[in-house]
Amino acid sequence: MRPVKILSVCGSGTVSSAMLSSKLEDVLEENGYSMDATEVAPGGVPLAMQAGKYDLIAYTSPVDGNYGVPVLNATQFLVGINEDEFVEQLLEILKGLNL
Repeated sequence: MRPVKILSVCGSGTVSSAMLSSKLEDVLEENGYSMDATEVAPGGVPLAMQAGKYDLIAYTSPVDGNYGVPVLNATQFLVGINEDEFVEQLLEILKGLNL
């Protein structure tokens, strides 16, 4: 199985997106997945999507546009609110991917 490719998006593309990537990696490992993540600011999403094939976008700062992949609001997940609901959504998306 190949790693899940996630584009992690926060306001500056550094701190929150890196924290989000780390938390996502923990959850995915617990569920038998590996992950490759790239952290960007919202303005970097179009270029990142052109440069790489991502399975989904997880964000803490809004992402404009349609990129042909699922887009998940991860703000509450990052701060520990409704984590189970977010994880259920994430795992449901992963079930539909060809990994």
